[in-house]
Amino acid sequence: ALDILCELGFEYDSSIFPIAHDRYGIPGASTRPGTVQAPNGRSIVEFPLSTRRVLGVRVPVSGGGYFRLLPYWFTRWALAGINAADDLPFIFYLHPWEIDAGQPRFRASWLSRFRHYTNLDVCQARLARLIKDFKFGRVVDVLRGLDLLPKDRAPGASLDPALSNV
Repeated sequence: ALDILCELGFEYDSSIFPIAHDRYGIPGASTRPGTVQAPNGRSIVEFPLSTRRVLGVRVPVSGGGYFRLLPYWFTRWALAGINAADDLPFIFYLHPWEIDAGQPRFRASWLSRFRHYTNLDVCQARLARLIKDFKFGRVVDVLRGLDLLPKDRAPGASLDPALSNV
């Protein structure tokens, strides 16, 4: 997929999850933002989804179901540790449906129901607390601050001259 993003003129991505999971993840991937080479040989800046090492295991703490399933104190501790101990910014994401406690419930396996519906009723309050506890910014600005993207180019201007008219 990274090669397609490069072909379309994307400068950065945040889809690599450096964890082991039954449905996704690249366990050996870097946890640090940096430039990666796509299969087509082109480069793109990758800001991997955030994890925190706990007892030798990378624990996903970047949001989504992990934000709902893990206790808030753990998420706060992990994200603060990424900022302080690892000297990194963190990625945080949330799906809009995760703050909709009144959404319809569908029949599904126990595991699917657990992953999807657990703690929907507290997610919005947790998000409000997280916003108060941390400073947030746009990914493009964070990557520019890390000198991974040029600071002097207009938003949306492609790194690839062939895509300058896209």
